[in-house]
Amino acid sequence: MAEGDATVWNNFKEQLLLKQIACDSDTFKVALYSVSQTPPDGAAPAYTATNEISAANYTAGGQSIGTPVVAQDDTNNRASWDDDGSDVSWPSLGAATIVEACLYDDTTATKWRCISWEIATNSNGGNYTLAFHANGMLLLS
Repeated sequence: MAEGDATVWNNFKEQLLLKQIACDSDTFKVALYSVSQTPPDGAAPAYTATNEISAANYTAGGQSIGTPVVAQDDTNNRASWDDDGSDVSWPSLGAATIVEACLYDDTTATKWRCISWEIATNSNGGNYTLAFHANGMLLLS
């Protein structure tokens, strides 16, 4: 349900270049928020529970993604980062206003934020899924 824009956090870009985040082996989670978070160039690029939704069948900290996969595509001159093709789901998620989903690295001590997505669909008590694009969570070309 990532209907809106995706934003890659600037700190995530820096952490990649510093080799602090391993996109193919770290554990990543997606947290859901009731308000937009600090802009990606803000001073607080780490996961926070502040403004995270509170709903039945939702645990603070969010839901883990599947196994992260990094792939190189020489034909199209690009690389992709995805979970193993399984979207992130919350079964029977209680009613809540959801404005943003944020992917963060749960392995690092700081829990760096990586990507945020604008969300336009609230939960209504049914199964709730954040469906990643067919090309992956992140496509570099």
